[in-house]
Amino acid sequence: MGETLPVSHMGEVWILDTHRAGEMAQCKALADMLGLPCQIVPLQADFSLPEQIPDTQNIRLILSFGNAVRAALALRARCKTVPAIVQIGRPSHIPVTDLDLIIIPPQDDYPAASNVLRLRFPLNGADKNKTFIPQIDQKTRHGGTVVLYGAPSRQFFLNEQDTYKLLYFSNKLAQAHHELLHVLTSPRTPVEAEGWLKEISKTIPMQIYSFRKGVNPFQNFLREANRFVVTGDSASMLADACRTGVPVWVFPLRPKRRFMTRLQVWADRLGLQTIRNKLIEYGWLGSGTCFDTWHATLAAQNYIRLAAPQLPLQALNWSPEAFHRDDDMQKCYESIMKLPLFVARKA
Repeated sequence: MGETLPVSHMGEVWILDTHRAGEMAQCKALADMLGLPCQIVPLQADFSLPEQIPDTQNIRLILSFGNAVRAALALRARCKTVPAIVQIGRPSHIPVTDLDLIIIPPQDDYPAASNVLRLRFPLNGADKNKTFIPQIDQKTRHGGTVVLYGAPSRQFFLNEQDTYKLLYFSNKLAQAHHELLHVLTSPRTPVEAEGWLKEISKTIPMQIYSFRKGVNPFQNFLREANRFVVTGDSASMLADACRTGVPVWVFPLRPKRRFMTRLQVWADRLGLQTIRNKLIEYGWLGSGTCFDTWHATLAAQNYIRLAAPQLPLQALNWSPEAFHRDDDMQKCYESIMKLPLFVARKA
């Protein structure tokens, strides 16, 4: 949803393209922050390197996200001078010492280490020069109540009944503020879900904007919306919404309790979390996500509110406190500048 960075064939920063919009937006935000020539390398469907690799002689930094980590290690092995690897997202089954910097989004469950930086929000909409979320005068905005609608995922269920509850609450919120209700789908929203939205719109008045049909007023609503309701599956949309400074409500989704997730919970309850963390650090064990903990933390700190259809009308007048910290990008910049290659350049 962001602008494409200029691509240089002499790029010092290489982004490994996973073809996932939310992931690439964060990698591009980091590269743009550094202000260095950038090379974007599209990965294959299995997240491996393409057959043809450009000249690597000037590469100084590799940015990878999630499943691209193995391609980053393979690319570094081809380079004569060893570039740094900055990984966003948990590096599954990779020793923590194999990477120079690991930037962990807040919904990921990953142990602390000297080269691990944990974020408050994903990097969508972050700015190195802004360390606080702006305070917004609602009178200057006229975009109404906006639902950012995601999709079912590996972590969450989202069916027609859930969708109805979401829109029932959102309509209640919009009516409480005498606003129009708008619903934006995302790149991940399935065709079936768009059918649910269309059917529900017969009883709940709303304007639907389908990403699939090329209608994408996302950036306009970030500038104009009076408040957002975000489905609990999307960390990226939540970050973008929160950084506008307007009230943001998260609609919790029903979690999928997979076997490995349950096993992790049992291990932690038995006091084995330290051992589990060590296995993750050594690359012998993968890790998962914990959206519920992140959402609860943000709610406790008054960044967001959790939506519930039974909330009384007076509770719907909530607004976030002013001057909430938003220094994730600044911390990323400072951490990258401490990497040996960048320290040597400054010297």
